[in-house]
Amino acid sequence: MNRTSRVLRTTSDTSLASELAQRTLTDYSISTELSSELRVGTLAYFSIQQEFTRISKAIKSGSPLQIERIDPLLKALVDSIIRNPAAGVWLARLKSKSSYAHRHCISCAILCAVMGRQLGFDTESMRRLSLAGLLMDSGKLLLADSLLRKTQSLSPAEQQETQRHTELGLEAVASADLPEEVLQVIRYHHERFDGSGYPDGLSGTQIPLFARIAAIVDCYDAMTSPRYYATPIVHSEAIMKLAGWRKTLFQKELVDTFIQAIGLYPPGSLVELTSGEVAVVSDFRVGMGRKPELTVILDTNKNRLTRKKALKLTGKEGNIDIAKNLPPDAYNLDPEALF
Repeated sequence: MNRTSRVLRTTSDTSLASELAQRTLTDYSISTELSSELRVGTLAYFSIQQEFTRISKAIKSGSPLQIERIDPLLKALVDSIIRNPAAGVWLARLKSKSSYAHRHCISCAILCAVMGRQLGFDTESMRRLSLAGLLMDSGKLLLADSLLRKTQSLSPAEQQETQRHTELGLEAVASADLPEEVLQVIRYHHERFDGSGYPDGLSGTQIPLFARIAAIVDCYDAMTSPRYYATPIVHSEAIMKLAGWRKTLFQKELVDTFIQAIGLYPPGSLVELTSGEVAVVSDFRVGMGRKPELTVILDTNKNRLTRKKALKLTGKEGNIDIAKNLPPDAYNLDPEALF
C-alpha cells in the first residue's frame, strides 16, 4: 500500500486529503540503524548550527543573507531523516546547551522535516519545510533582548510588540530569494485552525499547509524547552496538550501525524521503569507504540550503571514496563552525553 492511499483512507478532512493528493507522495522505509545515523545526523546538526549563527548575525546587522550556503546542509539533514527519522528526533530534543532561541530554530527545522517524511513529501518539499522551520522566528532576532528574556508576564503592549515578529521576519529575510512556502510559514505560523491566531486571524485551510505543520512543531518544541518565562513540560504532557487542541488550535489530522512521527516515547527521552530503573529510549519506529527499545542507565537506587543495559519491552503481563516520562535533566543526567 502506498502512502497516498493510506493518508486518504484515514483522513476525515477531505481538504487535507485533497492537498496531499496533489503531491507526489512516498512511503519511506528505515534503511539505517539509529547508532550509525546519529553520527551522520550530528554532523549535519552542528554544521547547520554554525551556519545559522552566521545567518543570525547577518539579520541583526542588516547585511544581505546568503541562504544558499545552508541548502546543502539541509539536504544532508533531510537525507538523514529519510534514512532514519529517529536520529533527527533525538537531536531535536537535546535541550542542555545553546540558547533557547538558537536551539529552538534548529529543532523546528528537524521536526518539520520529520513531519514532512511522515506525510510522504518529496525531498525538495522536505528541504523547503525544514528551511521554513529554521527561519520562522527570524523576526525575533530584531526584537529587544529585554523583551525576549522577560521572566514576568508580558503587558498587552509587550505582547503586541512580540507578535510583530511575524512581520519583522519577512523584513529580516527580504534580501534572500526564498520560496513562497517558506515566506508563508514565517508570516502564518501563529495562525490557529479555529481562527484565534495572528496576524490575520486565518482559519482552517485558509492557513497554508506548511504553516499549519510548522505551528504544531513550534508549539511542541516551545512547551518541552526551558524558556525564560516557563519551565519545560515532559513529552507525554505536551502530547496530551496537543491532542486536546485538535480541531481547535490545530488540524486534527496533522496533530495525529506529528504524534505518529515522534512517538509516545521519542528516541533520546528519559523514562522511569516500573522496576525503578531509569532508561533512555534508544530507538523508535512507527508501530512500536508503547514498546520502544531502551538503554537502562540507572539502577533501581538511581545509581549509574557501570555498563549500560539494552532492554526490549515485551508487553507481557508481569514484565518491566515504562512507568512515566522524565524531564531531560532528571537525576542530573546530560541528554547530550547519552548518545
